[in-house]
Amino acid sequence: MRRFSLVLVRVLVLAWLHGCDCSGTVPPAPCNSDVDCEGGGQCVDGMCRARGDGGDATRDAGDNPMNDAGPICLAANVCGTDCCDGATEECVDDACLPICASMLRCGPSNTCCPAGDLCISEACVTPGDACVEEIDCPLDAYCDASLGRCLPRGAGRCEYFPEPGVITPEEQWAWSGSPVSPASIHVMMAPVVGDLDGDGMPEVLFNTYDATGSYGGPGLLRIARGDTGEEILSIASPLICPEHGIALGDLDGDGTPEIVTMLSPCTGGAMIAFAPDGAEVWRSHYPDGSPFVGNFQFGAPTIADLEGDGRAEVIIGGAVLESDGTLRWDHREGAGSNCCSGIPRSPISTAYDVAGDEDLEVVGGNIVWNADGSVVWEDPTLVDGYIAVADFYADSIPDIVVVHQVPAGSGNGFVSIRRGTDGMVLFGPVAMPGGGRGGPPTVADFDGDGQPEIGVAGGGAYAVFDPDGPMEVLWQQPTQDTSSNITGSSVFDFDGDGTAEVVYNDECYMRIYAGPDGTVLAQIPQHSHTLIEYPLIVDVDADGNAEIVFAGNAAVNRCAAIPGYDGNRAGIRVFRDAADNWVGTRPVWNQHTYHITNVRQDLSVPAREQANWRRFNNFRQNPQSFDAPNLVPADLTTDAVGCPTSLVLTATIRNDGAVAVGAGLPVSFYLGTAAAPGRLLATERTTAPIPAGGSTMISATVMLAMAELGRDLPWFVRADDVGDGTGEQNECLEDDNTLDALYSCTGIE
Repeated sequence: MRRFSLVLVRVLVLAWLHGCDCSGTVPPAPCNSDVDCEGGGQCVDGMCRARGDGGDATRDAGDNPMNDAGPICLAANVCGTDCCDGATEECVDDACLPICASMLRCGPSNTCCPAGDLCISEACVTPGDACVEEIDCPLDAYCDASLGRCLPRGAGRCEYFPEPGVITPEEQWAWSGSPVSPASIHVMMAPVVGDLDGDGMPEVLFNTYDATGSYGGPGLLRIARGDTGEEILSIASPLICPEHGIALGDLDGDGTPEIVTMLSPCTGGAMIAFAPDGAEVWRSHYPDGSPFVGNFQFGAPTIADLEGDGRAEVIIGGAVLESDGTLRWDHREGAGSNCCSGIPRSPISTAYDVAGDEDLEVVGGNIVWNADGSVVWEDPTLVDGYIAVADFYADSIPDIVVVHQVPAGSGNGFVSIRRGTDGMVLFGPVAMPGGGRGGPPTVADFDGDGQPEIGVAGGGAYAVFDPDGPMEVLWQQPTQDTSSNITGSSVFDFDGDGTAEVVYNDECYMRIYAGPDGTVLAQIPQHSHTLIEYPLIVDVDADGNAEIVFAGNAAVNRCAAIPGYDGNRAGIRVFRDAADNWVGTRPVWNQHTYHITNVRQDLSVPAREQANWRRFNNFRQNPQSFDAPNLVPADLTTDAVGCPTSLVLTATIRNDGAVAVGAGLPVSFYLGTAAAPGRLLATERTTAPIPAGGSTMISATVMLAMAELGRDLPWFVRADDVGDGTGEQNECLEDDNTLDALYSCTGIE
């Protein structure tokens, strides 16, 4: 970089005025064009000047372009009062800076970003790995859908962090009846949630039974909208086993998910797959086409791609079905069971890479199989039971937590941890506080110490076990489950404070417990006769916030002795936070053995499943998200059809945030301006979700007063406003929700 010397320029000008030929070859004479100049000079502002290099030249600040080194500065290199070195420098905001090869500068200092970086929030950001959704990225990153790359959180991300300790559930909707088989309303299985038709709105799927029979009799599979509970479909033929679980997933990789459950009778029925529209896809069968049936009573299927070939399998107990329902192998009907008397029932095995070979195995409580049915390890001296998988000892080896009975079939529940690679017992057996068999375990960091704990419900208590703590049982709370004592639970960090809350429904109440000590944060009357069902925590309505979905039945009242008890209700209930303070999560929970990485949000099944213990190290827990919307009025228009008595005001509401908002967003129209508001004209609610980066239009027909006619009429819109200036959405920015407009209704008689 060279700086022009204005002192020298003035000296040269004065020398010319005194007749000095300073150029040496070009006489300083008046001119009209370059042809008037001798010695190959050029005409500049009516005077002949020497060409420094025979090329284009210019002047700085109206003076002679010569600098203190002698040569002139090319026009392309002039930068304010500086002259940039054209070979190594470029002019940026009137300053000569080293040339930026990436052509991307960022921030107030115009930092040159490396090639491939992005400028986000005035900082150079290096994109991470390719991603399809959040689970593909590290915990401190998010998946940018437009780029398909992981970006650091906080780098321009729209996020909201709620006040911790706010747990105020309120009912959002309830499904309690249907015109199709109206007596079949009782639910005693864990529902599942997923977007079956790809419209962005999840569906809730569940099986129902008739109180005149029992949960072991014939039932119906039902599908309801996630945002309202409106029934979409009831499958009354063929009849299914209502106590059996459901699994969702795209089995054959064609882009359309299947619905897998069990046909009636429950003690010897076939597995069945339905299309989202209720059409039957297949029934389980042997390779020769004959029906394959089993005693999968109380059980639940798992979907996984065991071989990584793009076609998923269905696993139920110790049996594996191909994507078309053909039996691959059947080695133990009741694998993964902890119930009940007589033959093993309630099989809930899972698919997980416990051998560390990056392939999925079929995992039971005391046996692990390869995809082809060969045994990885088996220990007949260990009792089978309900399982979950995580790395409990930070040794990069997944472990299997097993809830089992000692001795087998005794009804006395215990919790053990067995090493996934060989079955070595690492923890327990520790007896269930409160007795009972014990239900499917949930794994999460309950107390915020960075290590996973285990939540299990028994007959008389819900307990959290701490494998690396000073006490084997971190805490316990009394419950009532005198029937099956094999119910499950879910865990979620609702307020994002780093510790998880427990959600559990016994025979009489759905409760939310504080993860560190078991304090009861909420208690909602809800009856269940209990099997292996449990509540889900999922974004059921695609509004960017977590909700609780749980089942109820009222065929057998086990809570009649409780004074004033009013929870004997049947069907499905969904609860949200009354203050809209619960953080976001995924809009999918596809099976009983859900562990985040086993399914994508579009219900596709990963060909190579990420090791969940590496990314999340939990089981039956959804991840939290702080992504938030940002609702901005983008355009305001008026329709004068009703002028002068009324007019139609229309606003386009844009979502500049990182997560969608559901239908029903309140938008208010006011007279005046945002700075000086007048009267409220109308409040309307949107009728469709607004995805991140999307928008919707909303209109209001308003009546004008006589004093408001025949003159300029200022009005404005506020997004997320119920009509009193307050909203319902937690946004990353709350100060850009208004937009002013002006309208004049003229031509009044």
